[in-house]
Amino acid sequence: MTALLSNAGMIAFLLFGLFVFMNFPIAVAVGLASILTIIVATNVPLTVVQYVFSGALDNFPLLATPLFVMVGALMTRTGIASRMVHLAQVVFGSMPGGLGITTIMGGCLLGSISGSNVATVAALSFLVPYMRKANYPAPLSVTIVAAGCTFGVVIPPSMNFIIYGVITDTSIARLFAAGIFPGLLMATILSTYVYIYARRHNLRGEVQERSWSVFFASLKDAFWGLMCPVIILGGIYCGVFTPTEAAAVAVVYIFIVGRFIYKKLTFKELPQLFFDAGQTWGVIILIIATAALFSWLLQTQGLAVLLAKVLLETFEGSKVLILLAINAILVLSGAFIEPVAAMYMLMPIFKPVLMQIGVDMVHFGAIMTVNLSMAHLTPPVGLALYIAAQIGGVPLAPAFRAAIPFVLCELFVIMLVTYIPSIALILPNMMF
Repeated sequence: MTALLSNAGMIAFLLFGLFVFMNFPIAVAVGLASILTIIVATNVPLTVVQYVFSGALDNFPLLATPLFVMVGALMTRTGIASRMVHLAQVVFGSMPGGLGITTIMGGCLLGSISGSNVATVAALSFLVPYMRKANYPAPLSVTIVAAGCTFGVVIPPSMNFIIYGVITDTSIARLFAAGIFPGLLMATILSTYVYIYARRHNLRGEVQERSWSVFFASLKDAFWGLMCPVIILGGIYCGVFTPTEAAAVAVVYIFIVGRFIYKKLTFKELPQLFFDAGQTWGVIILIIATAALFSWLLQTQGLAVLLAKVLLETFEGSKVLILLAINAILVLSGAFIEPVAAMYMLMPIFKPVLMQIGVDMVHFGAIMTVNLSMAHLTPPVGLALYIAAQIGGVPLAPAFRAAIPFVLCELFVIMLVTYIPSIALILPNMMF
């Protein structure tokens, strides 16, 4: 225990916890904890910081992440998002909980294009007034929107899968395939909860004309948006382009659709769209750089090996118990840390343990991504719920209470994905 507490990596963890408690931004907390630890507890020269920063960012697959941020911005502005949500509303709108299920399924569709939770929240928030009109409690309305956005990091393409693939040197295409069934499972279970709740409280959406002609008209209207994930994923799995190239293709495709087909986008709007996307990416890139320094510190100071040994000895090498403990750590981390930072900080610790107990890294990518997707619902960070509550004018406390059943549903999905590996691995094993 003394060796553990005196380890430089553990000192960095303790400093990081202190800075988070003091409400520092995550990137500042991670970077400051790392640099102070290097100065106080190691003999490493500070010049190493610039090399770690540049090494973390000098990675071609990471280029996909700002491109998918741009995809999310374009998707909302071009009307693709509203058309896809309208299609979901035609299918599910009249049934009990139809508006809530529309929101969740809309999140599934939009997540398959943007790979971004924040963009999906912005795109789905217009449904909050409609749910309120249908007598949905205000906290439930904004929680459903936040829950619908969690698919953005699970349904491919996913920025979190890209970052996980970079960190662990795992095939991003295989990771994308591993996210499909867990994402659909999440959508099914969350929609089932909304349906049961709506039946008990007699919540129905507006009466929708349900006919094949209406369905096909909505499908035709949303066709160009629906083709985007087909092009992205089809191109990746057929070997036409890499995930990074797919992100660039998606930006060009959505721009063409928005400008020349839907005629909802002008060239004058592009600078502002680039600026907004750049602001979002600026935060992400700062987190990646500082978290990479923290990760490097954990590995070079031996904390990863030390904690791996503690985990293995505590749970006597039991794969079931170790995975349960790791999931508990991820849930707790997600409540306080941005998912990107959590991946960089925790993977150096988890990887040696996972290798020893024989967990497939693609399978664990699905576990980690599904688990950390829940971070957008859990306090005190709960970014998606925070944004949805702000847009819907709902205080955070009742919104977090309304989120509890959704968190329990996602915990159930996490357990299924963890202990039934085929849910995540069946498609990667078939395709590659």
